[in-house]
Amino acid sequence: MKKWIVRGVLTAAVIAWMAVIYGFSAEDGEESSHTSEIVVDAVITVAEDVHLVGEGGVSERARERMTFAVRKSAHATEYAILAVLVAACLFAWGVRKAWVIAVLAWAGATLYAVTDEYHQRSVAGRAGQWSDVGVDGLGAAMGVGIVLLVLWRRRRKTVRNA
Repeated sequence: MKKWIVRGVLTAAVIAWMAVIYGFSAEDGEESSHTSEIVVDAVITVAEDVHLVGEGGVSERARERMTFAVRKSAHATEYAILAVLVAACLFAWGVRKAWVIAVLAWAGATLYAVTDEYHQRSVAGRAGQWSDVGVDGLGAAMGVGIVLLVLWRRRRKTVRNA
């Protein structure tokens, strides 16, 4: 019975995270920019508080670069999380070969990235971009890397204790 609860929770977590990603993608260009600006403002505030920024503040060019970095990091992080959740779900459903989990988790997350970018084409002020699919795929690969590390350590511990 416990196995089915874990499977259900992980499956729901994958679907819920996909909904979160969809929600971010459904924000129009202005809303999306505002969300990024909040993060950039927080980073600048912290940098000022610890005296990493001089008295002149941050230039507009530096702010634009930070916004770009925040946006791309958010993309990569969203898909790293999705890949980890898909991998955990696959494991819960009985997939045990690490390479199969890795390939399916990466492919599933990256395929969702393609559909997400397609969706963004219909949102005002947004544009679906293949470069974002690349960033998302790299994020998914990072998530898969984390999963492979955890599986490797788990297996190594099991072998040592046997």
